[in-house]
Amino acid sequence: MQITLLIDGKEKTFVSDFISARMMRRTIEISQSINFEQISVDELDLMVEFLVQLFNKQFTLDDVYDGLPSKELVPTLISCINEVVGEMGSVTTGDEKNA
Repeated sequence: MQITLLIDGKEKTFVSDFISARMMRRTIEISQSINFEQISVDELDLMVEFLVQLFNKQFTLDDVYDGLPSKELVPTLISCINEVVGEMGSVTTGDEKNA
């Protein structure tokens, strides 16, 4: 998973290759508790802080707000949630050969 932010006038790409079980739990919690069609300011801050944690604090909340185009914020958040939850889905689906 990766995100590109504009920091100090330069694009910087951050990568998160390891998603801990705790972040999996947090992802499910976030995805179930937020109405993505009517996000409040507090919920948005919560989601951006989640994104910072998901990338192991390689950047700050302010880096996200200042370095990500506004039209990409919510799609980026949803994409990251889907990527984490999608990994869980592929594990829980199992291998049909072992069924």
